[in-house]
Amino acid sequence: MNYKLKMAAAASAFVLGTMPGHADTTIGQYVTLSGFGTLGAVHSDYRQADFTGEYLQPHGAGFSRSWSPTPDSDLGGQADLRIADGLTGVVQVISRDDEDGNFKPHVEWANIKYAFTPDLAVRVGRTLLPTYERSDSQNVGYALPWVRIPNEIRFSNSATHSDGASVLYRVKTGAVIQDLQVQFGRTSEEFSGAVFHGKDLIVLSDTLQYGNTSVHLAYQTMMYTYSVLAPARFRLASGGFTYDPGTWFVTGDSNYAHYDFFGDFFAWYLSAGMRFGHFTPYVIYSTEHAPTSAPPSGLTALGDERTVGAGVRWDFAKNLDFKLQLQRVKIETQTAPASFNNLQPGLQVGDEANVVSLTLDFVF
Repeated sequence: MNYKLKMAAAASAFVLGTMPGHADTTIGQYVTLSGFGTLGAVHSDYRQADFTGEYLQPHGAGFSRSWSPTPDSDLGGQADLRIADGLTGVVQVISRDDEDGNFKPHVEWANIKYAFTPDLAVRVGRTLLPTYERSDSQNVGYALPWVRIPNEIRFSNSATHSDGASVLYRVKTGAVIQDLQVQFGRTSEEFSGAVFHGKDLIVLSDTLQYGNTSVHLAYQTMMYTYSVLAPARFRLASGGFTYDPGTWFVTGDSNYAHYDFFGDFFAWYLSAGMRFGHFTPYVIYSTEHAPTSAPPSGLTALGDERTVGAGVRWDFAKNLDFKLQLQRVKIETQTAPASFNNLQPGLQVGDEANVVSLTLDFVF
């Protein structure tokens, strides 16, 4: 199995079912168990803030400690259920450092799906939001070409899942396959000590596959409340792509988001890599920017930063990889830079952090 197919299999393993070629446990004919995880360590030489694996993590590497395992380490398990003809279910539980600063397990997937035809299905329950190019595999380090999805692309929408219903429809037009999804529901997330609630959530997404090229488009809107704020509207439009003929790849993603209270956000990344046997060196550039005009909240340049990175992935054994990633992150705001938390008074616009990440990814 070449690298491209391996990545697709790893991602779909924890979204749609079991992965050919990886170890799983089948209980009778109705339940299949599988899992994934990452053991990580991150070093940052910047002492005025903690570099984190996602913005909601309260601590990381830098100010609190020189090295930290919390940004990327996680462990997940999944049960795929075969209930009846056309009726399936999935439950996924993951443990990773969260907004409370602990690894308390939480349910990321819990839904049932009924397929009316091979191309038309309805799903009810908790599912991941299809906001980004790699939303379905964002927690499965083995399924990613890098250590993690760039923090900048995820900053404007910290919610990862929704509780509700979705309609999935596959359209085949010659060599083009489109996976269309309409999702309705609500979401919630703890954010900086307060709970963010999103209701009347609607997501439209289209993933188009043509040969070695895939394109992902999505639009998301909802009403949100945060702490004592009055309900307001959130909108996000995203577009990503991947071209992967096998020996090399190029991929990118972008989004434009608007909060009535926090204003506008624009983020994107671009990455490329080459495969030499079991080794895949890669480069990546990512950025997040908020317009300079002040939103109603009075916060400006919220989340602004840019990152230049390079790394290598080593697939040294079946279902195992090791990654080394080097990054230089330039902070362009004093208000919640996308990759940092636990900010200290000495933080200045223009400061740079050199970050080293090591991970061991596995699936089972």
